[in-house]
Amino acid sequence: MAGGNSFDSSGDRPASLPVWARTGDVPQRSVLGVVVSSGCRRVSAALVSVLGRGLECRSQVVGHLVEPLGADVETLYGNICSGRETHPGAPATLSNYLAAAAANVVQRLASRGGDAADRALAIGVYDPGLWDFTTGRRAYASLCDAAQLADATSYPVVDAFPARDLVQSGLGGPVLGLPTWMLLRRSDHAAAYLDLGRTVRVTYVPKFEPRASNRVVSFDVGPGTSLLDRLAEQLTFGEHQFDPGGKLAVQGRQIPDLVEHWLNDPYFKRPAPRWHPLGCRHEQELSETVRMAIETGWSVRDLLCTACHFIAETAARALRERLPSDDARELIVAGGGQQNGMLLGSLASRLTGWRLTRTVDLGIADAAIDPAAAALLAMLHIDHTPANPMSLTGASSPRVLGRLSPGSPSRWHRLLSEMAAHRPTMMSLRSAV
Repeated sequence: MAGGNSFDSSGDRPASLPVWARTGDVPQRSVLGVVVSSGCRRVSAALVSVLGRGLECRSQVVGHLVEPLGADVETLYGNICSGRETHPGAPATLSNYLAAAAANVVQRLASRGGDAADRALAIGVYDPGLWDFTTGRRAYASLCDAAQLADATSYPVVDAFPARDLVQSGLGGPVLGLPTWMLLRRSDHAAAYLDLGRTVRVTYVPKFEPRASNRVVSFDVGPGTSLLDRLAEQLTFGEHQFDPGGKLAVQGRQIPDLVEHWLNDPYFKRPAPRWHPLGCRHEQELSETVRMAIETGWSVRDLLCTACHFIAETAARALRERLPSDDARELIVAGGGQQNGMLLGSLASRLTGWRLTRTVDLGIADAAIDPAAAALLAMLHIDHTPANPMSLTGASSPRVLGRLSPGSPSRWHRLLSEMAAHRPTMMSLRSAV
């Protein structure tokens, strides 16, 4: 494994430790992470070994698992979010389903994790949640039943990470930005992490040095594979749910006027922090595009080709114009969009001078990134370390994120002992009184 995730040959400590860790007092711990994907389509878990404390720790993904959630769970979540499911107990039913699914994945992963799983201090859980935007202020409720998950697995659970950020007038995300930096950072150069998912998100990964966490930037760039999938589905009347490998797009031609039309959306001029829990919504633009396609006679291949160029252009502009102008010339690419040859080629042609790297080349599977980041969020909670700098969420003040639920008595006692033995790295005046 390369870069900030590598351990030296001794297996005891990484090659480059912070000064305080060179005294020999370097705790090695482990933690689990669980992520429920957007739309409640799947649940993923990761087991992470951590060397050190707080933001200066080094981490290694020991293992991960991904399991699909049933169509009934996805449908229930969609009905609740859309208002089609009005029974007051529906969210509680969904919460129980998700806790049972998460417990199953954690137990399977723990059975393979050996000592690292046995000494894991807690499970960090990140799920899509239920959000309300009707009052002018974002309101959030977590979904996965933390008490049920803790009881089923015996591990303490840290969840509801967006809640305390919202209290500080933050956006509620992207709270995975800081732990993603912890996973991918290097000691010799800065990089950028580009998630070509349903929504494209970029994270600036400054090199590992004091106070570098204050320079981490992560924000939504624009629509990603969801735009390609919706275009393919609507313009082929359901014959294609997506464009496998960009095979349709590569047969089309770019429509420059349409690219400019999409780029003129005021969304792309909004400054960071820029994040939405539901991702980039493009229903209005999609409907207008389909209407224009019918009137103008554009083919589905032309539209998919154009959409690939549009996504690549928004990503390239974000990297050139919105990241700190230092030595970041490595682009770490993840997400389903990297399987689209047309999209990846369009991106590479716009980023001359950048070196494109896949997360798998760093020894981390794409599917492990988010649950490993959730695990590190739990570890930051245990280490009393704030995880929401203003540059990420717009919060007025950084806070330790998450809500802690006890596990079995023995694991709960061990976690309390761990937390009580070390003072916070930051303590407010009010806390000191």
